[in-house]
Amino acid sequence: MEAAISVPGTPSALLCCPHMPSAPDRIREAVTAIHDWLTHTPNPGEAVVRQAIVLRVLHAAGFDIWNPAEVVPEETNATGNRADFLIRSGHGAFALELKGMNVTLGAAHYQQAATYAVNEGTRWAIVTNGRVWAVLDEHLPGRWEDRVALKLELGQEGHTFAGDLAALLDVDTWRAGRFPDALHGIRQRQQQRLDEARIRREKTPLVEQVRQQFGIATFDLAAQAAAEMNRITEAERDTLLGRSISVPTQDAQCVPFSYRTRTAVAHAEYRPAAGTWTVLAGSTALNRIQGEGSNAQALRRRRTQQLADGVLRELDGALLRFERDVVFDSPSMAAVAVSGASKNGWVCWKDDSGQLADAYRAKPTS
Repeated sequence: MEAAISVPGTPSALLCCPHMPSAPDRIREAVTAIHDWLTHTPNPGEAVVRQAIVLRVLHAAGFDIWNPAEVVPEETNATGNRADFLIRSGHGAFALELKGMNVTLGAAHYQQAATYAVNEGTRWAIVTNGRVWAVLDEHLPGRWEDRVALKLELGQEGHTFAGDLAALLDVDTWRAGRFPDALHGIRQRQQQRLDEARIRREKTPLVEQVRQQFGIATFDLAAQAAAEMNRITEAERDTLLGRSISVPTQDAQCVPFSYRTRTAVAHAEYRPAAGTWTVLAGSTALNRIQGEGSNAQALRRRRTQQLADGVLRELDGALLRFERDVVFDSPSMAAVAVSGASKNGWVCWKDDSGQLADAYRAKPTS
């Protein structure tokens, strides 16, 4: 029998064998257990929410709930008020305010939690009644309800709550001060799920119509046929057929994109770390310049120089071709170079799954 390893300040339950479950797996196990006993105790009060839900998932996430310097209970702040918990872990901190499950979370609770966060010197607060988890961002303007940057709910469609909660409470993310990135990723996944639900709702009848109209044997074949007839996009087809579409990540070193406008087809590589967009050699651009303002004049001068330098080559009256890679500082500058007109590049460029570049846009962290 192997001897247990003891590390000061670390929960012994997290120091077991090398085959111990990961934090996301532990949270899924905890959420399953919580969901089971909630069928017998449907509306627990705040004390039960604290002990049986909040502390349980904090422990599963890897926070040291036995260390009062990391999971700080009811510390009185400068105003004489006390948050239920203040979580201080590495470079990250957040206030955690608890309510009973019979309480509907609202503006007064959000204001209370945000005040605790401000006194702690952090922008982040989480309010939960055990079933709903609301993340407050004090940097957001407007009413208290408008400062809810994220909301998760036990029992949300597709059993996605545990995965989202695991990302929300990932201890390594908090310790590294990278919670804004995690928040962005969770919100992207939520939006993707909403988009997929909309696609299934709106496009399934269309595919069924194609299936009946042409006597196609299966829904899968009808979806493929609908895509080939341009009645649905390939991304919509993949969603209807249950093929997973990857969620964008800011950790990717290089993300390929494409942009089609009229007869021009351009390919680019986005490097998140550098913030650069490289239009690749072989891409084509429209042989036109729209407008007469300063932006159009600048584009005209740039194209004249690029043609002289051999960076661009005129194919015909409609198209130019990039003979070499060209680096731009933004997707809009890259889109302008391709279209010859003012464009918002975040909604022009699409990745390989059909998602707009806007899904990759880095969100402010301060």
